[in-house]
Amino acid sequence: MTLPTKAELLQYDLVSLDYQHKKVITNTIQVADHFGKRPSNVNQRITSLVNRDRLKIKPMYYLDNHGRDQKYYELNRDQFLLVVMGFTGDKADQFKADFIQLFNSQEAELLQWRKQSVLTSDSTKQANDKVYQLQAELAEEIPGSKRCTMIFIHFQRAITKAVTGSAKTERAMMTAHQLYQVEQLEQMVNVEIERLRLDGVAPQQIRDDVLTMIRTAKEKTPTSDQTERSFCNAIQ
Repeated sequence: MTLPTKAELLQYDLVSLDYQHKKVITNTIQVADHFGKRPSNVNQRITSLVNRDRLKIKPMYYLDNHGRDQKYYELNRDQFLLVVMGFTGDKADQFKADFIQLFNSQEAELLQWRKQSVLTSDSTKQANDKVYQLQAELAEEIPGSKRCTMIFIHFQRAITKAVTGSAKTERAMMTAHQLYQVEQLEQMVNVEIERLRLDGVAPQQIRDDVLTMIRTAKEKTPTSDQTERSFCNAIQ
């Protein structure tokens, strides 16, 4: 695994969601830079807290300008507050308030992401029910074909690519808005399979038509303002 550089760590938002949307974090490189401290001073503060059993945390590493491994830490809200508790002065107090406000904002965003993740999971289950039916029908026509056996993978990859530009993007890496777009596409898949079945379209043609619909969905999606308004209404 390639280690980040100090410059890369400083490019992150002061407080941000981790890449899998599991927690809200900052890092000691950002803290040191914002509070006008040396990273080693912040690390000493953390070592002191660990030695007194006030903090449990594992170090991470980055590359300095000389290509050497250097220690840093990712901090959640409680860990951050412990570390900066000893920083005093009006400027330090303002910085603490700034960070806390950023934590509040990012935690609200994380809650929003989790709500949308649940909604998208429900839509996936509903769409899968229709896909199961379609797969059973395909099994009678082309039982050994990957067009039948891999239909779930083909549909999900097409949806993921339509939303993110890459079929390999994991849902944990998507934004809340991208998850909302996945939900909308899966609902379209659900409706389209049922409509084509009622029209008497053959299963193989249904499969092909639905994939075409997914792949061209980007051209038919509402404007960003429209989708943003719908997204906000959906998660409230």
